[in-house]
Amino acid sequence: MFLSIIVPVYNAERYLPECLGSLLRQDIPREDYEILCVNDGSRDGSLEILRRFAREAGNVTVIDKENGGVTTARNAGLAAARGDYIWFVDADDFLKENILGALRQKIREEDCDRLIVGGYQFEDTWTEREQALSDQGQLPDNVPWYDAVVWRSLLRRNFLKEHDLTFRYPGLTHGEDGLFMYECGLYAPKTARIPQALYFYRVHSGSAETNFTAPNQRKKLDSYLRILGILQNYYQNGQKNAVTADKLTTFLWFALYMTAALPKADARPVLEQLKAMGLFPGKRLPECTLTRSYMTSRTDFIGRAYDFLCLHLHTRWGYCLMRGVMWVKRR
Repeated sequence: MFLSIIVPVYNAERYLPECLGSLLRQDIPREDYEILCVNDGSRDGSLEILRRFAREAGNVTVIDKENGGVTTARNAGLAAARGDYIWFVDADDFLKENILGALRQKIREEDCDRLIVGGYQFEDTWTEREQALSDQGQLPDNVPWYDAVVWRSLLRRNFLKEHDLTFRYPGLTHGEDGLFMYECGLYAPKTARIPQALYFYRVHSGSAETNFTAPNQRKKLDSYLRILGILQNYYQNGQKNAVTADKLTTFLWFALYMTAALPKADARPVLEQLKAMGLFPGKRLPECTLTRSYMTSRTDFIGRAYDFLCLHLHTRWGYCLMRGVMWVKRR
């Protein structure tokens, strides 16, 4: 079997039909790939939708488990997978139709451990204009961080098994993609690329992700702090290189950006933790190669100024200025 597509599902009834429909509208026989849908304790109608698709399509399998988070859901899919390659697809995203044949051909030509595909990020609702551009092959690949998300890569299953690569940190609720892909990169997978936007990544506006006082944001920050500790351990124990330095610096910026939005009383213990780790305030790691923070998509003067500030969040003055920016945004 060529491919196992693993879809972790939690309360995704609104988007599941679109997602699964795109996975089934492909140009290779259904016996050549499987769709493993891992229901992670959904409390809406997701499980019923999954079971309906499983009844109607012979290559859809439903794995029903208690809620344990996206890392445990992906691991459950990995344990059940039979395909030569693995592709993780989020339940609120979807694929371009009739692309699996080309992906399989590219993998055969390159004999690669990892095939990176282009991604297109859109907000909330897929438009007719975006569909038309996709049909014409003119959608841009507007997701630059290919090594920070799992959905941009098809991974050889034997490569993952050989190096015991799973989602090893079940407590992480955010950033687990970046850590997993970093650990994959430690083993230098042979890599090929298809630059066209074939994966469509949905961003939800007005969600808890944009609410800096929501409990979800605290979970996100806690995950980033834990990842910082893991990456720092790699950096200090044999991985003092540009890849590790860049990843560590990026997560530090993310953590400080979120901390700058917190009330002072809540921000203080986070800063103390980063200080105890020797990460803040501090100098840029000598191996770091980053020239952009990728924390804004704007390219005008305001965007460039904001990016410059994000690039210096690890300094005391940069962090203080960001707190001022956050204060102004709240007014």
